[in-house]
Amino acid sequence: MTDHEHQMTNDSLLELRNGALLRIAGAIETATTLDELLFLSLNEFAHLFDLHNSGVVLLSEDGSLAQLTNTYPPQTRLPPPFPLAETTVMRQVVLNRQPAQISDVAELTQLVTNPNLSEIARLVSAGHIRSLLLLPLVAQDTCIGLLIFASVEEPRHFSDDEIGHARLLAGQMAAAITAFRITEKAQRRNAELETLNDIAAAVASSLNTREVYHLVMEKLNEYFQVEAGSLLMLDEETDELVFVMTLEAGEEKLFGVRIPHGQGIVWSVAESQQYEIVHDVANDPRFLRNVSDSVGFEVRNILCVPIVVKGRTIGVIELLNKTEGLFTEEEARRLARMAATIGVAIENARLFQTVTTVRDRFEAILNSANDGVLMADMRGQIVTANPTAARLLQTRRESLIGRPLDTVLAELNARATAVERPSWLNDGERAEAVVELEFSGPPRRFIRHYILPVQETSGAVIGRLALFQDISKERELAQLREDYAGMLVHDLRAPLTSIMNGIAMVRRGLGGPVTPQQQELLSIAYQGSQTMLEMVNTLLDIARMEQGRMQLDRQPLSPYEVVDQTLGRLKVSAQGQKVRLVQDLAVGLPLVEADRDTLVRVLQNLLDNAIKFSPTGGTVTLGAAAVRVSAEDGAMDDPPLRLPALAPGDWLVFWVRDEGPGIPAQYHERIFEKFGQAHGGRKTQGTGLGLTFCKLAVESHGGRIWLESIEGQGSTFALALPLMLDTPPDDAHGSR
Repeated sequence: MTDHEHQMTNDSLLELRNGALLRIAGAIETATTLDELLFLSLNEFAHLFDLHNSGVVLLSEDGSLAQLTNTYPPQTRLPPPFPLAETTVMRQVVLNRQPAQISDVAELTQLVTNPNLSEIARLVSAGHIRSLLLLPLVAQDTCIGLLIFASVEEPRHFSDDEIGHARLLAGQMAAAITAFRITEKAQRRNAELETLNDIAAAVASSLNTREVYHLVMEKLNEYFQVEAGSLLMLDEETDELVFVMTLEAGEEKLFGVRIPHGQGIVWSVAESQQYEIVHDVANDPRFLRNVSDSVGFEVRNILCVPIVVKGRTIGVIELLNKTEGLFTEEEARRLARMAATIGVAIENARLFQTVTTVRDRFEAILNSANDGVLMADMRGQIVTANPTAARLLQTRRESLIGRPLDTVLAELNARATAVERPSWLNDGERAEAVVELEFSGPPRRFIRHYILPVQETSGAVIGRLALFQDISKERELAQLREDYAGMLVHDLRAPLTSIMNGIAMVRRGLGGPVTPQQQELLSIAYQGSQTMLEMVNTLLDIARMEQGRMQLDRQPLSPYEVVDQTLGRLKVSAQGQKVRLVQDLAVGLPLVEADRDTLVRVLQNLLDNAIKFSPTGGTVTLGAAAVRVSAEDGAMDDPPLRLPALAPGDWLVFWVRDEGPGIPAQYHERIFEKFGQAHGGRKTQGTGLGLTFCKLAVESHGGRIWLESIEGQGSTFALALPLMLDTPPDDAHGSR
């Protein structure tokens, strides 16, 4: 060949290669997918270099795995990924970034001896490959794969000129592959975010967890292109993983199937909190074949990731059978990222459903409660009101929400015609008083309400709960009971009086001679009747004072005479109990305007109780003193004992102090209630009417009665009566 002919040949070859370069550049610009780009590029390489076979091997992101992704001519079945370290030649090309020629593939003993490369060996053998040229694909200073040229049957040696042109084209190809990968990664990320957004929207719009589970698996199956997928949630009570959703071609399966702790691939993932890829489940001893066999589904490969929320595994996502190729590490990491977000969404949905269920139950309980309920937050604003509360408060339920609780209670008290704080319900243990309100009718209504603190688990108060009870029926029944008891007691006086008169006449001998023994028996009977008559009279007096119908014969009384009269009545009783009576009367006590008989009965009851509960040899003190409460600050001048809050002015105070067992603090108010008795320190005696009479009698005089007692240290009952202004002192007893 002449020099001219040789030059023409080189020019033609250069033109051919430049044309191929332009066509590859055009393919890069027009290809819509990476597969299309690789196919067009390999086709140009085949024509340019007269190749029978060629292919592209791409590396994983971390460079540990290699996979033959495209071939020319196209192959329907490509080998699975294989470790790059298993192929010495490929590894050297990647590390050195230099091409390598293999004259005879028979020299590659690794293809025969390494089981991980068996699929590559099969492809080489089936294609009758003889020689290979391996070119590194380098872009952005990173080797992303290899371009492989192969000769068939006959050996071939690629010239330096061919290798130079091939490297030039390979560089363009590597840049295009990197660009496609970046674009595909962005598209996958967008699709991932879109999938998560769809799942989040489903969670937010549905309270049905099964619907949420269905949509989660539907989106994941579609996104990762798998034949089936399962969602398993942890049952913390039984420590089992439960299939809550399995989707195969849109059909739900395996619902409710349980996997005991420690069994299967799912439990390995749940406990390790690390994803796992199983390319060949048939050879994995953890695979639970009976589960898939129960629904007639053949599992080939699995990608399984844990659902971890706040460091705690709540479930597992399992994807089955990748439709194209095998699961990759990048897909596993992607699913793990999505699982973290999905886990939070599912956990929030479950918590929301739990809260909603509890809220609905709470609302149902409130709506069906017979008591009215108002709940206020820490600012005192009403946040909850039930229909009963709205009915009792005679307003609309909606109008209560958002109003200050204290304002609502103040308006309620202002409408009431009477407000009481029953002592039997206010025993000092409650921080808030129990209040009973009366409302004029028609119909006449009575409402009892009290307030309780609302506390969280730590004990911190986060609000208040106001309870309202309609006690109109209770009051009506109590009134009927009082009326019946009053009528019965009143009717007892006549027969008791007749019995006592009869006994008295028999004792005087009107029915014949009476022996001393009979006299003793008649005296006992008369005394018992007298006691019963006093009880009847006390009950009637209490009823009259409660109704404001008892007439008091007020007159100026000397405190000394009242004390003398009281002590005279109980001197014998005290001697019989071996109790010493002591007077502690101040000098110059003023006159007090009171009903003599009533005041004597009050002091007699208090003194009688003190004697009863005093130990043998004990002392009971009956004292009296005048005190003055100033109008400026309510202070008292030299009080003889601890006094309650009294109105400004002059007061006469009587007290009875014993050395008995004392009375517990919770009974200090209740003991003055009708039939109320103290338990614990004192042994029960009497009917519980005496102190009720004392309280009503003192209050009818405009006074106040109270108790001071410490359990085990005796008791002091005291009463204060208002004094008339400018009352001269009782000079007759000034020297006592």
